[in-house]
Amino acid sequence: MENNTVSNRAKARIIMYVTALILVLAIFGIIQTVKSNKYEREVLLTRQMALVSLDESLSDISSNLEKTVYVSTSTMLSKLSSELWRDTASAKTSLSLLPSEDISLDTVYKFLSQTGEFVMSLQRKSAEGEVLSSEEREQIKELYALCSTLSEKINQLCYEMQNGDFSFENVSSTLLSDNSEATVLSTELDDTEQAMTDLPSLIYDGPFSEHLSQSEPELLKGAQEVTQEQALETAKSICPDEQDDLAYSYDEDGDIPCYVFKSEHYTVAVTKSGGYPCYMLSSLFAGEIALSYDDAIATAKEFLDNAGYSSLKESYYYTNDGICTINFAATDGETVLYPDLIKVSVSLEDGQIMSFDATGYISNHTKRQGFSVLISESEAVSTINGYLEIISTQLCIIPTDYGSQQQCYEIHCVTSEGQELLVYIDTETGEEDNILILLYSDGGVLTK
Repeated sequence: MENNTVSNRAKARIIMYVTALILVLAIFGIIQTVKSNKYEREVLLTRQMALVSLDESLSDISSNLEKTVYVSTSTMLSKLSSELWRDTASAKTSLSLLPSEDISLDTVYKFLSQTGEFVMSLQRKSAEGEVLSSEEREQIKELYALCSTLSEKINQLCYEMQNGDFSFENVSSTLLSDNSEATVLSTELDDTEQAMTDLPSLIYDGPFSEHLSQSEPELLKGAQEVTQEQALETAKSICPDEQDDLAYSYDEDGDIPCYVFKSEHYTVAVTKSGGYPCYMLSSLFAGEIALSYDDAIATAKEFLDNAGYSSLKESYYYTNDGICTINFAATDGETVLYPDLIKVSVSLEDGQIMSFDATGYISNHTKRQGFSVLISESEAVSTINGYLEIISTQLCIIPTDYGSQQQCYEIHCVTSEGQELLVYIDTETGEEDNILILLYSDGGVLTK
């Protein structure tokens, strides 16, 4: 009897141990599954980020290759070559993170490497003060055409990925064929009516809209402090339709301290120093378009005059959802001051001012000193690439990549194919300071 009891206890222990072992193995399996799932999510996220990064790099490469076709000085050639070398290296890094088992990337990697080596040869030419030959320009055009097509396909793939219509597991085609002609990335792209392209920036928001930050806004230096009541009167003067409803809301601290006033449909900010209208926002919507761009210009100018802003020149605009946004830059005689930017949005339904932003003007507007015009306009024009026809020339001030400002000749040009560009020639050195490509659409003017 005792032996049976021992035997039963032994069986119980065995069952307990086996059960415990099963539980441990089950828990271990769950942990491994969780770790595996986490790893898969991390890999997927890395691949998604790499694809987005590749898209951005290809867009930059395409844009800079197009600009390089029209470069005429060794300084600008050196600048663009450096940027292209950096972007091709970044694109190759992103490419290395994509699943090579699903996509044949060798040809693309070779294309990027050859492009990088080619632009480095251009860098060496620029160091020796040389310019591009006709043959090299044709090579760059070919690289640009190929890169633009590739960029377009990658951009479309990113778009599909964001919308859940693409996964890496389903990609089975190559990015480029053996004869270096761009092909579709997947069968999904065959049915796409319009491929996604790199989105250019709105010229009314740029190229010079990233205003130089000031420790103290230039326009407000030495300005007297205004009271809240005085600021309210200013706000009412630029918002007459709801002036009776405008009331103080809060103080806005920051680079440009303001009093902020609100009514049912409007928010208006007035600077504490000087009492300048800083910005205005409307919650209203525009209806059916009834007014023209010229009507919007006239309305915007009248508004700016009433707000106390004069000596402004309209440059570029963009229309969206029945609202025309116009970029105004301050002028000093014949010189356009691009950092001193004011934007006005006008409803094309009834001419209502939908928004107004003078932060760029307030931050940067001052009497410019220290600039010299050592290069004549004719000398500046003579440096322009022979492939370009001159449309117009004007003096301007632009911000630089180094936080300063530079006086330039802005030379509006057009290629034999009808592509318009803006080339900026330094008035002191005669070097190209920047090149912008203009894109016209039904909505307005874009740049890249």
